Amino acid sequence: MPKFTPMEPSEVLIGRARAAAEERAHYVEAVSASDAGKIELARGENPTRVKRLLSEAARQAGTKVRSSWEDKSRRVLLWKKVGR
Repeated sequence: MPKFTPMEPSEVLIGRARAAAEERAHYVEAVSASDAGKIELARGENPTRVKRLLSEAARQAGTKVRSSWEDKSRRVLLWKKVGR
């Protein structure tokens, strides 16, 4: 007979959510460690996804950030913490 263990839904990451959480962990670490920073995108990285991961990481870290692209090519994202 299999063994069943109850868990909280927030503890269970399935499918793409697991990969996104692992990737977001780097962003959470960066946001928690500094009041401002810069993210330089590698070739092939999606700028929209990077900006979304930054905002999700800030929310997870319990802070607010503002961000903007350094130039029109959207290869460098500048961010800083605002408010509380």
